[in-house]
Amino acid sequence: MKKPVILILLFVSYGELTAQNDPTTYFIDRMSVSSSNSRIDVNAKGDTVLISEFDSKNIKNQSHQDFTKIYKGTPYFKNKWFIGQMRLKDGEVIKGNMAFNLVSNVVHFTPFYTAEATELRPEEIILDGHVLRKQKDFFSNAMDYYYEIVYHEKSLILSRPVCRYQPKSQAQTTGYEPTGDNFEGYFEKTEQLFFGSDDKLILIKSNARFYDIFGLHKKAIQSYVIDNKLNIKLKPDILKIFRYYDSLL
Repeated sequence: MKKPVILILLFVSYGELTAQNDPTTYFIDRMSVSSSNSRIDVNAKGDTVLISEFDSKNIKNQSHQDFTKIYKGTPYFKNKWFIGQMRLKDGEVIKGNMAFNLVSNVVHFTPFYTAEATELRPEEIILDGHVLRKQKDFFSNAMDYYYEIVYHEKSLILSRPVCRYQPKSQAQTTGYEPTGDNFEGYFEKTEQLFFGSDDKLILIKSNARFYDIFGLHKKAIQSYVIDNKLNIKLKPDILKIFRYYDSLL
């Protein structure tokens, strides 16, 4: 069975999907030339990388150039394709090969035994045991993003996977980067946690404002964090804190 190839036009547009032997990614970074071959790989340092090969032909100047660009990371949820399922707005459930592109906020989907693929924005995605749903019908500021419920007792905590692309020229440097890493750019993945309050999602910030969420129980939560040596930057500890908060309600 042929598996799909995705054409991504970052900074320009997102294109149609075509077919290829491997589930790989075509990537164009501010360029007018299309990748002739692309693949997801792991380099010698263990980094997941996107390798795109380009075949540039200039008819006017009668020139021809082959070159390769390497990007650290990929725009996909967990950097891969899955056999998963999704639920459309009309309630229809569809299964097939799919990859959730976090940069474009779309699902690249191809049915089983079919080479054709397309971009969809379903209401719900189930990939590798993770259930991601749109929440705009419940929270006025959720927009069109996908969220996973990671804690739901008296309090509701949702997680949103985020991926941003930065060209190497714009990426923030720390001074500890190895020289000559050959990366053209970086796909940087993070996770945002939100507290569901009435019809709003409140971003959980890992700073002093973290405690403002708890209102009258703010001091009790601060004491609980100190006594149990919890880190408000770590997801497991944040969920422990909300479990304790629920016990106070």
